[in-house]
Amino acid sequence: MLEVFAKVLPLAIASAASPVILGVAIALLSKKNFGGAAAFLLGGVLVAIILAAAGATIAAGDDKAAESLGYPPSAFDVAVGALLLLFGINVFFEKPSEKRNMPDGKGGRHMAKWLAIGFIANITNFDAVLLNVTAVREIFNSGIATAPKLELLAFADFFFLLPALLPVAVYVIAPSAAQRMLSPVGDAMNRYGRYVVGVIFIAFGAYMIMNGI
Repeated sequence: MLEVFAKVLPLAIASAASPVILGVAIALLSKKNFGGAAAFLLGGVLVAIILAAAGATIAAGDDKAAESLGYPPSAFDVAVGALLLLFGINVFFEKPSEKRNMPDGKGGRHMAKWLAIGFIANITNFDAVLLNVTAVREIFNSGIATAPKLELLAFADFFFLLPALLPVAVYVIAPSAAQRMLSPVGDAMNRYGRYVVGVIFIAFGAYMIMNGI
């Protein structure tokens, strides 16, 4: 399990570098819209469930898919590694995400709106999605027992959801200080998070290519 954890850990940490999602959650809570922030988080939870199913499905069938196309099973590792490398290189050329000022929105109708926004924001957060699916694939391609697999899956999903989860948790504990505590985190993530993501993309992509050759 430790070997799988060592592979999953950097992927999980990098998937948490989502400054826009963090910024939206902070903006909602700064307006005391806890319901909107909770719905926004729930949208991310729905995405995490879909990605878990997708990653497990890919892990179960990637060898067969490669063989059906006339390639060795390791070809899938090479393809995923190349994709990670391309994403990693692209990350270094992206501009830092801009903060978004989100409107108020309270009540049942707006809760549904923020649930939808949370879902869309997370499913289109391609860097985090690719990192999470890669982590899930590593977990379900391993030979460890089911219980440790589920524990590692929960660990990976915790970091995937952390940008929306952390502001909610801090707000529950210290509502008056939440924005003051979290704004520096958002600024640092916006400035430097992409470099962490890029390095992990490139490093893990290179590892998968070397492992598949």
